[in-house]
Amino acid sequence: MGIIGLTGWLQCLSSSSSKVSTSVDWSAYKGLKIGIDILGFLYRAKSRRHSTILYVARLIAAFRSCGIEPVPIFDGKPPDEKRPLLEERATQRISALERCNILQNDLQSSEMTDGQRNTVMQEVQRLIGTTTYFTGEERELIKQLFYVCGVKPLNASGEADNTLAYLAKKGELAAVISHDMDLLVRGVECLLVPDTYALPGDSSGWISYSLSDICKKSVLSYTQFVQMCVLMGCDYTHGLRRFPYRVAYSLIRCHGNLLAALRHHRITDTSLYEKALSMLLGEHDTPESLMNERQWEKWRTPAGEPEWATLFSLKETLFRSLSESEFRNLCSLPCRRVDRHVIEDNTGCPHNHPEGTYG
Repeated sequence: MGIIGLTGWLQCLSSSSSKVSTSVDWSAYKGLKIGIDILGFLYRAKSRRHSTILYVARLIAAFRSCGIEPVPIFDGKPPDEKRPLLEERATQRISALERCNILQNDLQSSEMTDGQRNTVMQEVQRLIGTTTYFTGEERELIKQLFYVCGVKPLNASGEADNTLAYLAKKGELAAVISHDMDLLVRGVECLLVPDTYALPGDSSGWISYSLSDICKKSVLSYTQFVQMCVLMGCDYTHGLRRFPYRVAYSLIRCHGNLLAALRHHRITDTSLYEKALSMLLGEHDTPESLMNERQWEKWRTPAGEPEWATLFSLKETLFRSLSESEFRNLCSLPCRRVDRHVIEDNTGCPHNHPEGTYG
C-alpha cells in the first residue's frame, strides 16, 4: 500500500511550481553503490510472467554497463504494526484467486465475443498481479544467482526499506531504486523510480526524486513531510482515520505538526499515529536491529570474482535470451567468489548449495 496519495501529491506539487523530479543521469553514479529494494522488482516481473532469473541477470548486466555496484536487499520479518494490513492482503489474494479461476473457466466459452474475451483476459492479468507470491525457495534461487554473478545480496532482519534508508542516510548508498515511494519518507535523498519495466542505463523510463527538493518546494521540513504522510495513511496506520493529500498538507502547513493536526480533528488517541511517525523516521533503527552480524560482515567484506565457469556453462540455456553485450557485462567486474558447487535443475537455474550458504 505504501503512503496513500503520495504520488498524487508529488504530481500536484510539480504542477503548481517547478518540477520535483527529473530524468536519471546514470553517468553521475559511475563507481558508486545503488541500493535495490529487490523484492518489489521480483514481484513485478513474476506478475507479468517474465522470468525473474532473466530479469535479475539483465538488471546486473545493466548496472555493470554503467559502472555501478548494485546492492540488493531482501525483506525479513515484517513488523507487528503491519500485521493487520498483511492479513487483509492475504484475504484479498484468496478472493482474487477464486475470481481468477472463475474467469479462466469463462474463457473456455465459445459464446464469448472477441471484445468480451479481451476484457476478461485483461481482468485475469490484473488479478494474477494481485495474487503473485514469491516463495522462500524462489528467493534462495535469486540469491544464488546474485552470488554466482559476484553480487552480494543482503538480508534485512525486518523491512528492506529501513536498511536501505539507513545506508543511504549514512552516505553508503548514492541512491536507491524502488517502486515504493516510502523510501523518500524514510529519508532517502535520491530515489530512482522505474516506469514499468525499465533497466538502469535506459535513456528513458526512470524518474529521479530528490527529497531535499521536495521539502524545499513544499515549504515543509523533513519531519513535517513525514507527519503529512502519516496523516495521509501508511502501512502502520491501517484502520485509522486518514486524510486526502490536499487536506493532510494543509493541516501540517496550518497547524505545524502531527499532534496539533490530530487535535484539530478531535482525535485524542494519537499513540498509533506517533508510533508510525517514529517508525518512518527510523528513530529506533540501529545496526543490530536492521541486520545481524553475518549480514554486516558481508557488507564490509570486499567482493571476489564472478563464477565465470558457471556463467559460461549456462550461457546457452538459462542466459540464451541475453545479448552478447548483456552477457559480457554480466561476467564483468571483479566481484565476490563462491565455491563452484552449482548444478542446473530442470529450469537451468544454479542451485543446490548447502542450506544457508546464501543467507
